[in-house]
Amino acid sequence: MRIINKAKISEYTSYKLDGEIKKLYIPEDILELKKLLDYLKDNNIRYKILGNGSNLIISHKYDGVLIKLSKFDKLIIKDKCVKVMAGYNLSKLSLECAKRNLCGLEFAYGIPATVGGAVYQNAGAYGFNISMIIKEAIVLDGNNIRTLSKDEMKFGYRDSIFKHSDLICLEAIFELEYGDNVMGKMKEYMDERKLKQPLEYPNAGSVFVNPKGYSAGKLIENSGLKGFKVNDVMVSYKHANFIVNTGRAKAEDVIQLIKIIQNKVKDDTGILLDCEQEYLE
Repeated sequence: MRIINKAKISEYTSYKLDGEIKKLYIPEDILELKKLLDYLKDNNIRYKILGNGSNLIISHKYDGVLIKLSKFDKLIIKDKCVKVMAGYNLSKLSLECAKRNLCGLEFAYGIPATVGGAVYQNAGAYGFNISMIIKEAIVLDGNNIRTLSKDEMKFGYRDSIFKHSDLICLEAIFELEYGDNVMGKMKEYMDERKLKQPLEYPNAGSVFVNPKGYSAGKLIENSGLKGFKVNDVMVSYKHANFIVNTGRAKAEDVIQLIKIIQNKVKDDTGILLDCEQEYLE
């Protein structure tokens, strides 16, 4: 197992925030992962399973460790059935499926996540999400490996059972369909991302869940917060539901800006925006 001491947060999260983590573990396989989890639990050491760190705010004060499943990266595509391990890159998976004219994952092209992270978050875009195409997941439940059906994963908007339990997604099974112009649709989505999202700055995607019937970005923009800064973090001029790192930001700067946004929008509209990004402190 690879162990990285004093791992830089900036190298493992898309916000590129300042700070270090005591240890980052990269297990080779499920057996190593099980042994590591037993050790951490026996010694009361906090841990977090890390995907691409694209929806995560990690404080330099976080006293736990990170576990990255980048070695869990096998992919098997047989007809319309896609079996893929949790560490596989989601955009790469979307591309591999498109090469075979398999549709259903076009929305995922450009989402900077691993498959496991996408299942955990029920990642989505353009009216589509992971729960629409997933059939089953192989999970680690304590020391047992078992299969969860789609219903058992209890998907919601940017939510799943994985957020509320110790279950770890090891592998996902997707059921796709054959389609036409899959690559063309992916290009459309990517062009739209480049046009509307601040990809030129480190960020962690959409910050707030869209309240029912509203656009979080529009609410923030209407509150006059585009371009508002706390030290080196800023509400994006391009899309107000994105916070960007313009220099050497810390997690605390991001959290402070999130609270300012929530308070201002609530004062203006009565709506409390729900943050969809996870904070480790």
